[in-house]
Amino acid sequence: MTIRETKLTDIKAINHLNTFTLQHEYPLEEAEKQLVYLLSSPTNQLFVKEIDGNVVGYIQLAEYVCTYGPRLMNVLGLAVEPACHNQGIGKALLIHAEEWAKESGADGIRLNSGLERTQAHKFYEHLGYKEVKKQINFNKLFN
Repeated sequence: MTIRETKLTDIKAINHLNTFTLQHEYPLEEAEKQLVYLLSSPTNQLFVKEIDGNVVGYIQLAEYVCTYGPRLMNVLGLAVEPACHNQGIGKALLIHAEEWAKESGADGIRLNSGLERTQAHKFYEHLGYKEVKKQINFNKLFN
């Protein structure tokens, strides 16, 4: 098993994980444009986990800087193929992300997890993450 930085050629696997694991449907062409941007960004990082040359999971981080707390890296996505669950892949990706965040000078990691994802909450708690608050997520698209 290998963890490595994401390449543009990983977009189909990432889009598949987003659609079928995280239930975030997004057109492949648009996801590819986003990945091009992310790969050139100094404040974003994506890693994939490969088994036998196939991407089976990924994690995405973005810098989280505000005036009311320490500099953190924000986990924006963590997904593992369901057939590969309970093999330590998510844990390995999260630990790898934590190490990268430390090397990047971040003071820690933050993440959000949907209220209904109770198994994910247990996973994060098992790895030392603490629930800070519950919140509702809003957005407004400009198109």
